[in-house]
Amino acid sequence: MASKGSITQSSIIVPAPTTVRGQSTKLYATPDGSCIAYGAGRTAVIRPIAGEGETRLFGHAQNVTVVKPLSNFFAASGDVAGNVKVWDTTGNYSVKLESKPLAKINDIAVDGEGKRIIAVGEGRSGFGASFSLDTGSSIGEISGHSKVVNAVAMKANRPFRAVTGSDDFGVCVLNGVPFKYASMSRRHTRFVQSVAYSPDGSLFASAGSDGQVLLYDGSSGEEKGALVDGAAGAAHSKGVFAVSFSKDGKSIATSSADASVKLWEVESGKVVQTWKFEGDEVQSQQVGNTFAGDLLVSLSFSGNLTVLDPKSPTPLRTLYGHQNPVTALAVSAPNVDTFVSGDSSGRMLATKAETGEVAPVQGGGHAGLVVDVVQTQEGGFISAAYDDTVKALSKDEFSSASLPAGAQPKALASAAPSSSTLLLATSSAVQALSASSSSFSSLSTFKLPSSSSSAAPLSLAVSPSGSLAAVATDDSRVHLYSLADASSPQHTKTIELRANATALAFPPDEATKVLAVGLATGKVPLYSTESGETVQARWTDISARVTGLAFSSSGKHLVASSLDESVRVYSVEKPSSILSLKNLHRGGVNKVVWAGEDKLVSAGADGAIRMLDVKFA
Repeated sequence: MASKGSITQSSIIVPAPTTVRGQSTKLYATPDGSCIAYGAGRTAVIRPIAGEGETRLFGHAQNVTVVKPLSNFFAASGDVAGNVKVWDTTGNYSVKLESKPLAKINDIAVDGEGKRIIAVGEGRSGFGASFSLDTGSSIGEISGHSKVVNAVAMKANRPFRAVTGSDDFGVCVLNGVPFKYASMSRRHTRFVQSVAYSPDGSLFASAGSDGQVLLYDGSSGEEKGALVDGAAGAAHSKGVFAVSFSKDGKSIATSSADASVKLWEVESGKVVQTWKFEGDEVQSQQVGNTFAGDLLVSLSFSGNLTVLDPKSPTPLRTLYGHQNPVTALAVSAPNVDTFVSGDSSGRMLATKAETGEVAPVQGGGHAGLVVDVVQTQEGGFISAAYDDTVKALSKDEFSSASLPAGAQPKALASAAPSSSTLLLATSSAVQALSASSSSFSSLSTFKLPSSSSSAAPLSLAVSPSGSLAAVATDDSRVHLYSLADASSPQHTKTIELRANATALAFPPDEATKVLAVGLATGKVPLYSTESGETVQARWTDISARVTGLAFSSSGKHLVASSLDESVRVYSVEKPSSILSLKNLHRGGVNKVVWAGEDKLVSAGADGAIRMLDVKFA
């Protein structure tokens, strides 16, 4: 049951780094400075900062905490379960080395020869491990700390040294190889969040939650002073989450919870540039940084990556993405120039289809998981979320129009652009809405038949003309309604199912009089909207719940997304012809929509949005 066509990925909107309150998030750059590396959910990400070049993604079974490029050919990544994987970044992503030295990995360092790595974090018998990349064998003992180790850095040249920073307020120097304890500094008065070596190995720096940034001799560990900004009394007025040296070693960058990034001259210890980030006090905290070539990249707690030119007080650009699973997705029709997406935290982003440029939708957005977003006939969008509100938005910002949902929203359905019909399903009712960019109102409430009087709506669909609606309820039924008069929906038929319907779709040509139903069991049958009988039941190859269905504009193909991490395209005319792309979104594909007759856009639990090309045989 397969065709000779194909589904291939053409581009990807990369998820933003995962951040944790009160903790440093590790950012690193590739040796050539063209890309940065970080963990995003269960994915290790290496992405270009200039919008050009290949994005490399590598999956873990657990959330990734750090990604460290080792060379132009390999990277190491660690996760919350203590796994370290060294993988090939040149294309096949084969695993060179896999180890589980700790219970959790917080940071990884590599020597200047790319042959030895140290991983630190927390474990039952210790807080770090060192091993050879060639053999995987231990090359020393990472000791000296009494609590979890948050950061590690290695001297790039011989004689090798390593330095670690911990929750015990200590900074430990290790001589190598083999690595062993040499000395400890306890000048910090709170958690040590970040450590970094200068490129020539003459200095290293530590940064802590006490706002201090301290300098040390790179070989002996002798204390060399502190960076102090007179206005702050320390390096920053709040905790410092990241410290990095420039590639020439003449500058140090620090990122802090005071929502600022400072660039320091090493020789004088003076601040030469300060970038202040406005906005929410927590979301604008700067929790990670790295030099990428001549540029500096700083990470906000919100996941925004800001690219800074050390010579300019104005940021060059900001890289946006979803930090959480993408739960809602819509494409502007008929020109298909913008994708609007929402995630489980309530964040909504707008992506330009042609350039891939991503920007947050401005204004008063949602405070909970975005259940659904659909287009309106006017060209705007409507979204519903777990904050129990329905909101209107354009491609750029939310409008003032907002409507209390009355209960937790479950789904939206729109007949745009051909009709103005708009439906909202909540946990207690289904409503027909009248919406514009400036106002909302409820036109009517659907009355479920007595057989489903105690059932709750699950999913919705409306025909392109807006004359027919389908409502799936959690008693394994789909109810059809005539919307000839939107103020008085009339129940016409009930379709009995063998499992709950989790997705519904009408074809663009209503003369075919069918409804596609995606089931919790993974099957996708077609039903007659006139008789309620099964028209076609051959699509049974999905192994988990169907999360989304959509017909192409011609009605010849139906796309289905599923929790089995796949997208499938079915031929209506040739049911045995099936195109599939598996392992597309780690954790499941949550939404899929058409962006033309041969293009798809998918979104998933990995926080990524993928553009797909469909080639039919």
